Amino acid sequence: MSPDQYNTLSAESAGEVREKASRFLAYAFPVADETAFKVRLAAIAKEHHSARHICYAWVLGVAGERYRAFDAGEPAGTAGKPILRQLQGAGLTFSAIVVVRYFGGTLLGKAGLSHAFSDAAKAALHNNHIVGRRLLTTVIVRCSYADEQAVRRDTGQIGGQVLNAAYTHQCRLQLAIPVSAAEALINQWTTRGITAVPG
Repeated sequence: MSPDQYNTLSAESAGEVREKASRFLAYAFPVADETAFKVRLAAIAKEHHSARHICYAWVLGVAGERYRAFDAGEPAGTAGKPILRQLQGAGLTFSAIVVVRYFGGTLLGKAGLSHAFSDAAKAALHNNHIVGRRLLTTVIVRCSYADEQAVRRDTGQIGGQVLNAAYTHQCRLQLAIPVSAAEALINQWTTRGITAVPG
């Protein structure tokens, strides 16, 4: 996998597990950043304002290098970590799972809690789809009409795309290209007399 390719969730999904009258409602969804996660978490918390525990985990960064697990008052390591393991085990990033627990009156013990949170997270993931994405950056290219096809060809060969094109005395192309290839491609075009700058 290239350094700007990653796997994430296609949309939001839900799953539910019942364990000794306790209900575990899980929500799995893609997130762009921590701020977006907090917005969705607040909405879930508002919807389930009477729940005793709202636990979660998220993973961010193309390589999944940023992550967090939160137990929300459950015994340490029994909620957030099992949820996080489901995300990491599926090879996901830019993804989160929130599990809402409604206590049913019977204590589950640490092992029981850990299994229930893990199973709820797994159920939500099972109802979702994993999709591959590429981290893209925008580049603005100004070139002659004679160079336009070469620029389009170079862009397509690295998995990029033309977002917009304008034609006056020269061509102005707005491109989306993989981050890992941007610097080399800009340098290549510049040596050929083509103006290319990050946009």
